[in-house]
Amino acid sequence: MNLTNKSEYVKKQYENDKNLTIRGQLHAKYGTNKKQNWIEWLFEQYKFKNSYRILELGCGNGVQWENRIEKLPDDCTLILSDFSDGMVNIVWEKYSKHKNMLAQRIDIQDIPFPDNCFDAVIANHMLYHVPDISKGISEVRRILKPGCKFYSATNGTNGMNMYIRNAYKKVNPQSDDFPDTSTFSLQNGKDILSEYFQNIERFDFEDSLAVTNTQDLIDWIKSLDKFSVFSEKIFNDLYDYFENIRQKEGAINIPKETGLFISEKNISNC
Repeated sequence: MNLTNKSEYVKKQYENDKNLTIRGQLHAKYGTNKKQNWIEWLFEQYKFKNSYRILELGCGNGVQWENRIEKLPDDCTLILSDFSDGMVNIVWEKYSKHKNMLAQRIDIQDIPFPDNCFDAVIANHMLYHVPDISKGISEVRRILKPGCKFYSATNGTNGMNMYIRNAYKKVNPQSDDFPDTSTFSLQNGKDILSEYFQNIERFDFEDSLAVTNTQDLIDWIKSLDKFSVFSEKIFNDLYDYFENIRQKEGAINIPKETGLFISEKNISNC
């Protein structure tokens, strides 16, 4: 996918939060980790202090901040940003009552803030959408204060994507056009980040899916524009393939590989 097409893909995917909602519902409904959900776990990893300036890039519909903005430490400022005007409008409608929150359209490749001005930057499940990922990460490093943290969550290549790929090969064995989604993953993320950050740690969230309604899984696949190359016949064949598994096993058991990198901007090199 060239850079122009990638930008258009992001705009189309996130002009509203319909697709995000479908994806979130699948994980909330069928996640097997009943002790703790993804968002709860994620906020345990964040280390915010009083008066922090926090920037989230690619915030989507901001669902992760529900009932959490008011719990930020004293005098914190939170800027929720997205490449999509639609997402920015949604988070503004949700959270504008909070005087410590701003909503702004921002392209991670050209962040409109001066050097060394944020205490924490967040970019969750969005770096693999960035056309020029090196430019994006270099911009994050530029605006982050020395000694402060960049939080970037992503998926691995061996979880849901591999499961769907294997299913696709079962129903369409002659095809080799499954979309590549490994631009920024748990497998290569540390190497990419290490060009700009030090003290990079990876934390994995333990979870999987046990899907008991096959159509919910098909709707999840359809919500991802990268699978738009699939014909309706492929979707029907996938439904039959997964439904057969559900009937035999009681659920479609899908591995997940999701985690978070925490990277620190080195003080000595600033």
